[in-house]
Amino acid sequence: MTMLSISPRLVTSLLPSIISGSVVVILDQIIKHWVESLLSTEPEPFLWILNPFLKLRLVYNDGLIFGIFSDLDRPWIMTILVLVAISVLSLLYTQQLNAPTTATKLTFGITLGGALGNLVDRLRLGYVVDYMDLGWWPVFNLADAAINVSMVLFLFLLMTGRLEKPSTTHPPSA
Repeated sequence: MTMLSISPRLVTSLLPSIISGSVVVILDQIIKHWVESLLSTEPEPFLWILNPFLKLRLVYNDGLIFGIFSDLDRPWIMTILVLVAISVLSLLYTQQLNAPTTATKLTFGITLGGALGNLVDRLRLGYVVDYMDLGWWPVFNLADAAINVSMVLFLFLLMTGRLEKPSTTHPPSA
């Protein structure tokens, strides 16, 4: 029986993604737990943070982003869709980038951390805990914000040519 071995080089290469993703998951879960314990006993579960711009409002989202498909009879379908999306994202990241920059690795970790933060909720509770309410935007959480911000960062890195480190090999001269 062969043991799966992970090279130290691979771990070192993935470290920025692992760290940034872990920070997002941990903070996301801590804040969700805190908001739930703070607001779940309130008759109107909200609290102004910065009136009239931001309030904490407890919402349980059993759908996808912005609550789409929340009336499905089979909520486990959402969990499968999220798992597929995480798998596709990870596959694209590992297969398409030969030499990602540290910024790209950190950004990928933030994206993955956001997805995993919400997946933890789905697996543990059957829904995602949302709590940030701007009044003009659907209620969201830190994991959602991390995914959205990281997508903007990915686009910036792509448009500025900073997704990958410059190649050190030179094409053969004619």
